[in-house]
Amino acid sequence: MSKLNLKKLWQRRSGKIIVISIAVISLALILKPAKDNSKVDLDTAHLCRAQRGDLVVSILQSGELMAKSSRDILNEAYPNAKITMIVEDGASVTNGQLLFELESSQLMERFLDQQSDVAEAEAGLKLALETLEIAKLKGAADIESAELKVELARLDLKKYEEVEYRQMVDKAQSEIYLAEQELKKARSELEGTQELFDKGYSNRQELEADELGVERKEIEVKNKKTDLEILKQYTHTKRTMELNNALSNAVSALERLKKTISADLQSKEANIESKKTRLEIEKNQLVTKEEEFANTKVYADFDGQVFYPQDRRQVKIEKGATVNMRQRILSFPDLSAWDLKVGIPEAMIDKVSLGQEAVATLDAVPGLVLKGRVEKVSAVPDSQNWFSSGVKTYTIMVSVDSAPAGQLKPGMSATVEIVTDQLRDVLYIPIQAVVSSGGKHYVYIVNRGRKELREVEIGKFNTHSIEIVSGLEEHEELLLYAEVELEADAKLKKSPLAEESKAPDEEKEKKAGE
Repeated sequence: MSKLNLKKLWQRRSGKIIVISIAVISLALILKPAKDNSKVDLDTAHLCRAQRGDLVVSILQSGELMAKSSRDILNEAYPNAKITMIVEDGASVTNGQLLFELESSQLMERFLDQQSDVAEAEAGLKLALETLEIAKLKGAADIESAELKVELARLDLKKYEEVEYRQMVDKAQSEIYLAEQELKKARSELEGTQELFDKGYSNRQELEADELGVERKEIEVKNKKTDLEILKQYTHTKRTMELNNALSNAVSALERLKKTISADLQSKEANIESKKTRLEIEKNQLVTKEEEFANTKVYADFDGQVFYPQDRRQVKIEKGATVNMRQRILSFPDLSAWDLKVGIPEAMIDKVSLGQEAVATLDAVPGLVLKGRVEKVSAVPDSQNWFSSGVKTYTIMVSVDSAPAGQLKPGMSATVEIVTDQLRDVLYIPIQAVVSSGGKHYVYIVNRGRKELREVEIGKFNTHSIEIVSGLEEHEELLLYAEVELEADAKLKKSPLAEESKAPDEEKEKKAGE
């Protein structure tokens, strides 16, 4: 054969070999047994069975032990008070024992200053009272003097009208009468002298002298009558007006004096009331400062144990700490009756109601189990702080039925299980055997050494077991720790309990997205 033919023959054979090799390899790959992920090693796997019976549905939360009733001992002295001495937390005290003492040097100075203010206010009030008494005495004397002037003015008027005027009129009339008699006498003498003159027994000079005497008496009578007329028409009116005016002025002066004295006394009385008010204020402040000073030392009026308050929002109670006004420093609880304070997440609060049974264990007292019932459910969530996780919680109070004496202390941490329901004759499995995704729930069924993912319908559950409404039969075997199988199905994330606690956050994210 030629070289060309040999080459073509070799190419045909090589092609057939390659095709056959590929076919053999493919057949080997097809016939090779694949890895089976559904197999379960029954020797190492943790299995459980669906069982039927009664199921107690409960909520398990941490809580805090509290005395049902407690008396708070507060800082009643002053703000920002420094603790200089305090008994130990949990100390047993007796009646009359010193519980704590606050810094009091500044209060002592204020108390002494206030005593001085009270003494000054008392002296001011005493002086005001004495001034009022003096003013009353002087006013009474001045009024008496003014009233005397009024009476004298009234007497002067009466005396003039009833006596003096009449006397003056009578005197004037008497003078007129006497003047007329003297005129009559003078005229008689003139007539006698005229007769003698006519007969030549008297000279003209004597006659003229008697004529002048008659004229003088006539003028005197006329003047006396004019005086009487002036007295009646002018002098009497003037004098009456003067005396009435004097009386009116005296009366007015008396009224002005009375009003002036009254106003002065009212002013002094008002000053006294002001002094009394100031003294009362100063005395009240003295009592307050005395109480503040007394409150720097607080003594027990009871026998029992006292504890420091467990409140993160306030400063830690210890020697040297500064406390606010009315801040709790100690508490005296009634150790014969107890409550458990529990915070319930928002997603679970609708399952809690009054009267539900509850049991609790204490971290500090192993083996002790406390029993009680839900006594109070808060209507509003607790206020959140900087350290909150964003999940709202509601406070409930569980009343403890009975507790051993001497072992419990306020503030002890507790694990509280609240029984929310008791299911009768239901199918249930351990809660670890269920995983959830997208609102659906699944279990891993184990049958003849192989696992199978099956959807189930769940009901109520507690921290240990969960009710299976449908999807399982009694005694069916399944994997206990379903979450270990997450690699088998990455979409199965959490147990139903975790899904429920996560619900509030998912709801918030949904609303935020909307």
